[in-house]
Amino acid sequence: MAALAAQPFHPLGEPGLAEITPAYARLVRSAAEVASDGSTQVVMPWPPTRVSASAIVGLLAIAAVASAETEQIEVQRARETVRRPSDEVRAIVFPYARSTHAQARQVQVDRHVLGAVNFEHLKRYMNGDDDAAKDFHQVLSRVRKLTGRATDGRDYAEFEHPILDEIVPHGPPRGERSTNSMLLWRTRTKTDIAKQRRSGDADDPAKASFFLYTVRTGDRLGIDLRAIKRTPDLLILDLTRTARNRLGWDWASKASEMVACLREVHPGTGILAIADDPWTYATARFEILGTRRPGRNSKPIPATGHVAYSEVPAIVRAVGSGDTTFDGGNKIDVDGFFGDVDHNIEALRHLANNLADKGDAVGSTTVRNLIATVRRTALLPGSLSELSRFLERETSTATADDLLAVYRVTADLAMLNDPRSLASQVDAEAGSLSTARDLMRMLEGGTPMTTMLEAAIQPALRSSSKSVFVFRSDLVAEFAADRLTASHPKLGGRIDSEIIRFGGERLLKTVADLPPASHNQFKRVVVVAPTRTTILTTLTQPWLPEQVTILADADTLAFAARDAERLADEIDIAPLAARLCAFAEKAIKRVEEIGRHLVRFEMPTDDVEFPNGSVIDLSGGGRGERNLVEIKLKNGQRIIARRSTEIVLRDDGAATTSFVERPASQVKKGDEVCVIGHGFVERARTLVNIRATAAEEIRDYHHLVVERFAAMPEPTVIAKLRSLVATMGQPAVPVETARYWIDLDREIDKPLHDVVPHAPHDEETFMRFTAALGISERMARAFWRWAVVAQRSHRVRYGNVFHDAFRGILTDPHAAIASNRDRTDEIRTLRAMAEEHVAIVDEVRSYRTA
Repeated sequence: MAALAAQPFHPLGEPGLAEITPAYARLVRSAAEVASDGSTQVVMPWPPTRVSASAIVGLLAIAAVASAETEQIEVQRARETVRRPSDEVRAIVFPYARSTHAQARQVQVDRHVLGAVNFEHLKRYMNGDDDAAKDFHQVLSRVRKLTGRATDGRDYAEFEHPILDEIVPHGPPRGERSTNSMLLWRTRTKTDIAKQRRSGDADDPAKASFFLYTVRTGDRLGIDLRAIKRTPDLLILDLTRTARNRLGWDWASKASEMVACLREVHPGTGILAIADDPWTYATARFEILGTRRPGRNSKPIPATGHVAYSEVPAIVRAVGSGDTTFDGGNKIDVDGFFGDVDHNIEALRHLANNLADKGDAVGSTTVRNLIATVRRTALLPGSLSELSRFLERETSTATADDLLAVYRVTADLAMLNDPRSLASQVDAEAGSLSTARDLMRMLEGGTPMTTMLEAAIQPALRSSSKSVFVFRSDLVAEFAADRLTASHPKLGGRIDSEIIRFGGERLLKTVADLPPASHNQFKRVVVVAPTRTTILTTLTQPWLPEQVTILADADTLAFAARDAERLADEIDIAPLAARLCAFAEKAIKRVEEIGRHLVRFEMPTDDVEFPNGSVIDLSGGGRGERNLVEIKLKNGQRIIARRSTEIVLRDDGAATTSFVERPASQVKKGDEVCVIGHGFVERARTLVNIRATAAEEIRDYHHLVVERFAAMPEPTVIAKLRSLVATMGQPAVPVETARYWIDLDREIDKPLHDVVPHAPHDEETFMRFTAALGISERMARAFWRWAVVAQRSHRVRYGNVFHDAFRGILTDPHAAIASNRDRTDEIRTLRAMAEEHVAIVDEVRSYRTA
């Protein structure tokens, strides 16, 4: 490393001196360590950056050559100072692509030092010895003669020194090689340096002492590795995002296959894995390169890991840049949603994993593409219909059609729902694909991010300081500005005067690059719908406004919080670790407060009773020994619940009315609980016309039953009824009873307020009936709640069946409004009414009952 530090570098075409960045210094050090002892290491440069394997090998070769010891020998009857033979550098990179050379071609190696060191090696051969190393040193020693003059007779700064990419030749272990893979491939074609004779051994993969073997995705690993006769020094396992995309969704298994094959063919070769996010970093350390102790349940021993911070996403930086200082980001806020979107994503993720386990790689990839589209759409700052109109207005119809392609799921769903596909069979009962289609139709009318962003814009409109709103792209930022300006006229003037700035991911860096007097005027940044990597990268910026707000779905927040904790433990920079820990704490708390449940705006009807009186029993009706919590309130009410039952609390720390949820076991004295009891329900009944809503659901139910019954293949009604009853199974249902359930002609023609449900009166029979008609379980349960329970003439004590719905509306309002756009005002009124049903906790006790 000392020898490498003594080698000057230059940015391409610039005279100024540069030094290796800390991230690349760590990569080269780890490469030298694993090459020396055959060990394994994982390195993660942070923030994520494109890593060049060619640059790592080139720098390692420079360090190896320059660190060889000197000695005095007699050459042609004279004493000369020469270098002893250096360590060889023979490396493999997997998975290889030509882009791995891009960064190395932007760095020039100073010709004076490089040429002088290699000439000292070359003098060792003047007594007649000859090998591949001689050819290598002979070629590189010639760079001393470079002047920048090209073959056209003109002088160019970019030809005054060789570039880093041409210091070490590269190519596949077998087969043909490209012309730009030879030693000094660029310099020798542009200058007269190639006119001298040489053996060419340095470019021969079978003889070369310094060589980079390239193995691509899809190559036959065993054959390629066996083609390398001499054991290579190290494998560079590229696990950055670009490389993982080349490997595919099962990149971890393919990387493990490469490691296993290398251990079989060349067991002494060291392995350097390069990651660019905390999850990949952990996967590489524990799963791909970890070793297991003997024993069935033994935990893996992780490979050695390093996290290297480098503010500059390049190989070199200006000499004397110094350490990075961190400023801002003292207050971090987080908001999110769960609701239908993340619930469906969880179901689709389960489907993708099932397909992968069953060997359907194509189907699994298609489902993951569907997940990305659903999430991408839900995170739009407006509905899909609004985005479509915006694009058509601002661009042409054809351009709008192209830009909207990333929000379409028709092709993926058609492929997955094909009766011949495995996905259609695996998803037959769960119905997650049909739910995804319904969800995308819902998102055409509104998204959870819409209301979340509207709430976040309010402080910026009232503040005298400047604010930055960062979106995934400039296009989405323009769409958000256009949509919000229509409903907030004041916003347009603030954007024009740059008090509020909307932009893509580069906007924050642009603001940070302003002079301190200018960027310090920005006191708030709102990061809208970021990926988990974007969240961590944003928090890693040296300068941030004082207040940072992150808006994302609960799924992204949960994953990002986990990654932030891992990164904080690994990175050796206290201010940065403090930021990451603060975010992780806020994100974990917010996800717990939101709760991972469905949000349904379903109100109990007059014949559905909540328990009356001073006791609200949320413990359920199960028997047996139970651990319960009793929460006594200062207004005299008591709540009985299981320890894990989520209780709704008012968040006093929020600037506006906000509710969160917390397990009953974590409720403490002084907390403010929203009591969802009899009084709450009675007030809620006045807000919504429950009868009309239920009747609409009954009409939809009747239409669906008629449609499904008519589609049955039997030719006559009685034959269809017999088939239906047989499909329902035991206990048997009389045919005449089933005839009443499908005799709906009169009900369909009745006025809405007179509709009476023709359906089984017990839930088990109802579910068997709807399943026999091919109605999904999720849809059937919704119909049961409205089409049967909500309209029964006799009173039923239905307990707290709607408690979760109220809880979701209060704690996850963005998802509630997105799923019920036609009831936005009712939801907001309900949330305001909930303020009147807040009571302070006076005492909490735990007890066990049998």
